[in-house]
Amino acid sequence: MSWRLTKTRTLPIGIDLGTASIKLVQLRRLPDELELVAAASLALDEDAPPAGRRRPDALAGPLRDVLKTAGFKTRECVLSLPAAATVVRHVKTARLPPDELARLVRRGLGDKLPFAGEEAVVRHLVAGEVHGEKGAGLEVIVVAASRGVVEAHLSLARRCRLDVVALNVEPCAILECFARLFRRADDRDRVTLFLDFGRACTQVVIAHGQRLAFARNVMLGARQMEQGASERLGLPLEQVRAARRPDEGGEGPDLAAEQVYDGMGEALDALVGEITKCLRYYESVFPTRSIERAIFLGGEALDRRLCQRVARRLNLPAQIGDPLARVSRPRASGGPGPLDGRQMQPAWAVAVGLSLGAELSQAA
Repeated sequence: MSWRLTKTRTLPIGIDLGTASIKLVQLRRLPDELELVAAASLALDEDAPPAGRRRPDALAGPLRDVLKTAGFKTRECVLSLPAAATVVRHVKTARLPPDELARLVRRGLGDKLPFAGEEAVVRHLVAGEVHGEKGAGLEVIVVAASRGVVEAHLSLARRCRLDVVALNVEPCAILECFARLFRRADDRDRVTLFLDFGRACTQVVIAHGQRLAFARNVMLGARQMEQGASERLGLPLEQVRAARRPDEGGEGPDLAAEQVYDGMGEALDALVGEITKCLRYYESVFPTRSIERAIFLGGEALDRRLCQRVARRLNLPAQIGDPLARVSRPRASGGPGPLDGRQMQPAWAVAVGLSLGAELSQAA
């Protein structure tokens, strides 16, 4: 007879620097489950520049306060680069050794970046093997950010006395968040579309089980749709927003929600069109691996009407994802921080995935 001893391990703090808020999550890995250690959220001015381009001292003070009071157990963290500050590209290459592939990826970016090539920090991963007229090759996902954005994140962490163990990007964090759920044989090869709806942009992520197959950041989010409805209906933006979220606006305006969604139609058409382009590209690369379902994430995924309209247009079975569905919580009422254990929490997928610690596997 033997006893299996497994040490409890507290994971790094995942810090998701978004447009409307900063979310922080820390998990603990127990022998048979994950436990939520602490969580906190810091609201941001949506009209301010992305967090990665702000003066670090503007965020350092509020973040230090959160870190002191929310119950985080370590100073190790994993940061996400803001979606608006990263460039994601798909490239096809021949099958090459890792070092040669890294050089080719960087060279292939050329003048396709919105910043100087010598200022680029580039990472890549292989999405899979593809076959074409020239034989077998590789589908490669490339992510680039300016060195200034990276340095701003590291400077912010230093001001908050944080030890950055990794920088990550949102598509990888989303996949890591849910990969632990794809352990059954039936799920390992299942093709899933993740749509992370945010205020300023939408992440489109396609996974083969636990493997990332496609990623793109679409610069259209709920804010643009609300602005479109405001202009089309001649209503104040606050009234449009309250009609979508009557629980946040008291009694809400005397305005039918369906009228607002109809007013959002043009921007919603544009978003669905961009998502459809992503799906067509994916299908051209992996024609035998059809998408089986969609999972909606992000703060705007709580808007069921919006999710239903998109799902119908994409003709896919869909559900709202809850990254904390199988994470145990302390027995204290309501759990730590701002997370209500009685509600789904799709907005926290990136922060949870960062704490779990996925990283791009190759550097260029």
